[in-house]
Amino acid sequence: MVIRLKKNKEKALLNFHPWIFSGAIASEGAGINPGSIVKVESSEQKFLGWGHYDPKSQIRVRVFSFVLEEDGSEESFWVNRWNSIFESKMKLLPKDTTGFRLFHSEGDHVPGIVVDCYDKTAVMQLKTPGALGLKNFLVSFLDNKGFETIFEKSEKSEGKPDVNSIFHKGNNDEPVFSEYGIKFFADITKGQKTGFFLDQRENRALLSRYAKDKSILNTFSYSGAFSIYALLADAKSVHSLDISKQAIELCEKNLKLNGLTSEGENSRHKGLVLDSFDYLKTMESGLYDLIVLDPPAFSKSAATVLQASRGYKDINMRAMAKIQTGGLIFTFSCSQHISFDLFKKIVFGAAKDAKKRVRILHHLTQSPDHGYSVFHPEGEYLKGLVIQVDGDT
Repeated sequence: MVIRLKKNKEKALLNFHPWIFSGAIASEGAGINPGSIVKVESSEQKFLGWGHYDPKSQIRVRVFSFVLEEDGSEESFWVNRWNSIFESKMKLLPKDTTGFRLFHSEGDHVPGIVVDCYDKTAVMQLKTPGALGLKNFLVSFLDNKGFETIFEKSEKSEGKPDVNSIFHKGNNDEPVFSEYGIKFFADITKGQKTGFFLDQRENRALLSRYAKDKSILNTFSYSGAFSIYALLADAKSVHSLDISKQAIELCEKNLKLNGLTSEGENSRHKGLVLDSFDYLKTMESGLYDLIVLDPPAFSKSAATVLQASRGYKDINMRAMAKIQTGGLIFTFSCSQHISFDLFKKIVFGAAKDAKKRVRILHHLTQSPDHGYSVFHPEGEYLKGLVIQVDGDT
């Protein structure tokens, strides 16, 4: 099967960008099945790459090989590539860490495939027809690597069970794993994403450096991971805030797993089932020395960027207005369509409207096992800043 591009539409491919949009295609033939391997050629019939075809997506082809002899038709091609990635990821893992992203889609040159590992449990999400076509190869590969539970999670199942999410091996639906020796549960069947936000690992570790003796608010707290890092680093007090009761219950389980508790008058932790926007608006000024703003993606498409920008500005402005003078804010956007430059402009606008003097101390991104290809900048989805709010302008 051959996909031929329009004239002068091959530049992105020559720069090793893996996406071919429908508008760049001159001809694609009839009857190409979803997930089929296609050969991509220029308008002059010169070879450009091999990719998986998806007739229902604007990204019509996701290229996985730029080598003529490596067409991806044999299992050995994928096993060799996956083994290479596995060995590379093992070298990136910090000490006492058993939770990591093994396969990061285009970032690891395996388009559409995400696999997160929680100790002996592997959770896979297959996001494209091409990735789905590799399912049996992938399950076999993970089995051979010694994973005792292999779970396939549908993206539509986040937050609730789904018939398309199945165990291919084992049945451990709440595995325990470690980050820098800190233990967590991953709720792989009902939790968000694959059960945990592994991409924030290094940012949680950075928070530990600033947490001692601080009063901390962790908004949109989900599993409470930032909170637990802070408490183990001797924070004075930590409030974990999430609108989901299920999330706060998971936070409580993770606290107990690490010898911490919310019970008793002397507890340094409190879980709050509240809306983060409302709480930031009505909370007392000067109550916190450090605030974590890690909301869900406000923008899932280019069409919603303006609305999302308003949401990010709103929560940042409220936090800046209420935080203790000299306090720190760990603020994030996980919206792919919000660029780092735009995110900094949003924070600038929030500081201006809050009439606060704000300094940027750190630029933050996803953990190294979520690295993105230099040829595919869209893979940089997590943007973060550590800012210090010095006082009124």
